[in-house]
Amino acid sequence: MTLHRLAQYGAVAAGLLLVPGSAFAQVNTDSKSTNGAATIIQPISLTVSSSLSFGTVVRPSSGSGSIVIGNTGTVTPSGGAVVLASSTTSYPSYSIGGEGGQAITVTFPATMTLTGPGGATITVTLSHSTLPTALGGTLGSAGTATFTAGGTLPVTSTTTTGAYTGSYSVTAAYN
Repeated sequence: MTLHRLAQYGAVAAGLLLVPGSAFAQVNTDSKSTNGAATIIQPISLTVSSSLSFGTVVRPSSGSGSIVIGNTGTVTPSGGAVVLASSTTSYPSYSIGGEGGQAITVTFPATMTLTGPGGATITVTLSHSTLPTALGGTLGSAGTATFTAGGTLPVTSTTTTGAYTGSYSVTAAYN
């Protein structure tokens, strides 16, 4: 072996020592494919056709009475309270829209407070038809559900006369 060949082998050996050890390591890797998915649906909407209006009510001359507006619009006075025939009563009808076939929750309060002259208040007990738990239709199409409401307005012979107003909130949400 010549000196020249020996120098070449020495240079190669020295070069190999300078290469990082990982260059000679065995590569061991694994990978997995992961799927993704999403279902996009329409936003939910809630509309109401009318307010809950008891009309013009004559309080009883003694004791207590009430005016009941059923969730079908039936007006039932009791205990000497009277609704004037010339006044207008109404009950709310709600419509929920959104993605067909989706489960929903409707939150409806038990009472609302009407405030009148001088801060006088009347607590109205609210009622409703069966609350929907799902929108009609199927995924990929519009769905709807409806329900109605009513309430009981208590009045006594000492209820302050004047106009009373108030409001309540109903919420519809996807589950």
